[in-house]
Amino acid sequence: MLGAGSASAVAVTPLPGGVQVDLSPSDTRWVADTGFGHAVAGLPHPSAPSFGEALDAAAQLSAQYPNGRVTFTVFGPLHELNGTMLALQ
Repeated sequence: MLGAGSASAVAVTPLPGGVQVDLSPSDTRWVADTGFGHAVAGLPHPSAPSFGEALDAAAQLSAQYPNGRVTFTVFGPLHELNGTMLALQ
């Protein structure tokens, strides 16, 4: 578990060929409030713009609910990343 503060935790789970990342409700609200995905979108990687936009959109949606959170998976070699992103209520 990674996180900032005792109530905040980001769970990172290794998967074959990738990782799954589960944001807590407080981390999801932080991403929504700060527009963190916009910062990610500026990274020099072909997948960064779409990932950053999807992260911000999912966080904005999930943050509307008390226990809303975002989870995503990332697979593949660094130069060909792909995955899924879910906004959970």
